[in-house]
Amino acid sequence: MSDIMRITGMASGLDVDSMVKSMMKAENIRLDTVKQNRQIVQWKQDTYREILMDINTFKSTYFDVTKPDSNMLSSNNYAGFDVTTSDGGTTSSTIVGASAGAGASTGTYSVKVTQIAKASVIEGTPLTDKLRTTKLSELGVNESTTMQLTYNNDGTSKTVKVNIDSNSTIGGVMNAISSATSGEVSAQYSELTGKFTIQTANKGGTRTLKLDSGSDKLLSALGLTAGTVGTDGQDAKVEITPPGAAISTTVTKSTNNFTIDGMTYNLLKEDGSTATIKVTPNVQKTYDKIKAFIDKYNETIENIQTKLDEKKNTNFKPLTEDQKKDMKEEDIKKWEDKAKEGLLKGDSQLQSMLYSLRRGLYDSVKDAGITLSEAGFSTDSDYSQGGKIIINETKLKDAILNHGGQVASLFMKDSSIAYDPDHKTDSDRHGQIGIFQRINDTLMDYTRTIRDSNNKKGTLIEKAGIKGDMSEFNNTLSNDLKNNYDKRISDLVKKLSDKENKYYNQFSRLEVAMQKLNDQSSWLSQMLGTSSSS
Repeated sequence: MSDIMRITGMASGLDVDSMVKSMMKAENIRLDTVKQNRQIVQWKQDTYREILMDINTFKSTYFDVTKPDSNMLSSNNYAGFDVTTSDGGTTSSTIVGASAGAGASTGTYSVKVTQIAKASVIEGTPLTDKLRTTKLSELGVNESTTMQLTYNNDGTSKTVKVNIDSNSTIGGVMNAISSATSGEVSAQYSELTGKFTIQTANKGGTRTLKLDSGSDKLLSALGLTAGTVGTDGQDAKVEITPPGAAISTTVTKSTNNFTIDGMTYNLLKEDGSTATIKVTPNVQKTYDKIKAFIDKYNETIENIQTKLDEKKNTNFKPLTEDQKKDMKEEDIKKWEDKAKEGLLKGDSQLQSMLYSLRRGLYDSVKDAGITLSEAGFSTDSDYSQGGKIIINETKLKDAILNHGGQVASLFMKDSSIAYDPDHKTDSDRHGQIGIFQRINDTLMDYTRTIRDSNNKKGTLIEKAGIKGDMSEFNNTLSNDLKNNYDKRISDLVKKLSDKENKYYNQFSRLEVAMQKLNDQSSWLSQMLGTSSSS
């Protein structure tokens, strides 16, 4: 226990170190036991965190809006179609772009764009050799000033004063206009054409824009004129003939990008020509995405269920430092792998999570138009499998082909009722949302880092924490390690050190006594020897 260097047994001839070590052995058993119990808690935390990492990997792959190709809460991943566009003999249309979503019809669409949507625009006269970084002071504007705009961007007329700093640049004026109008009006400057342009952010026939007033020097520097009225906004007009229809339908929109009957159109130009869009089924593409999701879901469930069913082998306890000294690294690892088994056996929180996930599969989805069974899904009848999903490939592919919109609704349908960490609206939201949305909600309950009204994060986060978040250091298990085990170990180490010192002090006093006895014996022997010789 002590690092003090001692020279003992010189007078008594005793192996004091061995004797003290033997006397301390029983005392050290208690410390080793506490350390072993601490190690078990640490391993539990590590195991929880491994599960959390696995779940978060699953979530970031399949529930991340920034990953559109794999986000299973996006309708685009249920669109089992291939889409091609053409203008006459061209292989790709310059008139319209298109994509087919869940619910789209297969076949050939004809699209004629007679008018594209436009914003209301004010365009200045060209400036000569000016850059966005050119300062207004270089253009003769040496003091802070303003300009006033009136616009209609959302059905309501608004008048806004834009403050321009004297130290600003042309690019700074652009930013000031956007900031003052909360992005409802934007400005651009083209270094190629030299034109400063102001326009409404949205397009459509109701959009208007007027430059009411501004400093003469400022407006002149930008090639603008007070009182200028912007060009009229314009709606898009397009004639669409869907598959099987004899005549076209004229569609009017305030935007050039819109979705109708599962088809998303992106209008590119207005020239009166007709584009052709061909939509052909590709069930395999959607099936592969759903299957990849289910395979990873089942893998995650299986990993958790394995931890819940794993039996604890009481013959394998955490090794003490003394035990490790006589073992090889590979043997230590094998032993510890055995000692880690069964740490989460029957864990109530993990069992509760799996129950919630299973419930989300069984409960019907309101207005989905198709059931889980009809879509080719079932769950393993073996309860020990944790509710793993089984896919009937033939039924699922048939459902994708003939009921694509309903399949998408069954899996990813959302609700106007947002996810609530306080669970006040759970019963209302649960019945409305799709099965994959429910899976996401359940996993959020256990792994979210946002707090509820009681300042609590997800259940497993509160329990074990996760790296990269404040919970890494502030969670139930970390607090248990710090406040209970670490403190107890520190107290025990001090007590054992004191006891060890006490034993050494006792032997030290024995050494002193033995030395005195030896000295006296030597003196008596010397005196007796002297007397005899006399």
